[in-house]
Amino acid sequence: MKKIGVGNLCRTCVSRMLLLCVLLSFQCGCGQLEIENRAFPLALAIQPGKEKGMYDFSFFFEETGSAGSGLYYREDTVVEAEGYPQAFTMFGRAQAAQLDDSHMQAILMSEELLKDKEFLASFYQYFIKEHHFSWNTMVYLTDKNSLEISKLSKAAGGHPGMYLKDIAESDEQEKTASVPTLGDLYKEWNNHEKIMLLPVLGGKKPPTVDHYRVLVYGELSEKYTLDEARLLQLLKGDLNKLQVSLKDETVVRLEGVFLWPEQEQNTDKWTVTLHARCIAENRTTLSEEAQLRVRNECEEVLMQRLERVRAYAPIKMSDGSYEIPNYKIKLNWME
Repeated sequence: MKKIGVGNLCRTCVSRMLLLCVLLSFQCGCGQLEIENRAFPLALAIQPGKEKGMYDFSFFFEETGSAGSGLYYREDTVVEAEGYPQAFTMFGRAQAAQLDDSHMQAILMSEELLKDKEFLASFYQYFIKEHHFSWNTMVYLTDKNSLEISKLSKAAGGHPGMYLKDIAESDEQEKTASVPTLGDLYKEWNNHEKIMLLPVLGGKKPPTVDHYRVLVYGELSEKYTLDEARLLQLLKGDLNKLQVSLKDETVVRLEGVFLWPEQEQNTDKWTVTLHARCIAENRTTLSEEAQLRVRNECEEVLMQRLERVRAYAPIKMSDGSYEIPNYKIKLNWME
């Protein structure tokens, strides 16, 4: 991976700038650079730099030319800069190419950066004012146990941007859930009213989601397993089906899930009833006694997990708003 920093940029700055100026001069009156003079990264990883106030921006490129020509392919590049605006400019100077980040599929952000309010303010301001990225660009977190950024491209088969998009869309349970995007994160930054789940990549090859972190009113909070995170999504109304594995490896599928909140009379307490059909997926036929056992075991597992996540689970109220009332949960199995 090529490295661009303030120090080594100076040595090539003059020649690169001259070349870029020549390229731009040919475009006068044409409105846009030729496509081969632009760079189209499909993934971006952002990590704190070694020096305080510096950040590493790793741009990942993938072949997008027709018939495998590789016309638009560029070498993966990491830019060390004080912020994204500077990284954007430094890339263009060093590569003599206009960086076009509007096709970005995924951003991998170190979870440490969610505590760096100064960095976030600068990043989001540039995103919204200059129309960089798409609002639908997916966001993943990385932590100290995640796969090293320098190994990401190879681990993802040379296509990290499309790979990260595909793993979200290929998960059967995630298909009915909202995928966290840069637009979601920006709205949360502005409002601090939304509770958001962010997937954290693990250290395996190829990389997969290892766990989730919950962002509560702008602050990084609990760490949740994949199963717990899906329950939180279910309570928020982002999922309408769920799989639960029991101790004997029976897989139970919950379908037709919906929530019914009811306020206890003359109190501020609520009861939220979770209605669902319970289907033992890897069992062909079950006796009534076995069906009852499966339901009881499933209810035990669910209630344990629900008790852990419900503190951060806003419930959709009858007026369409989301609140976190003082509530207890009960289950109702439908036939």
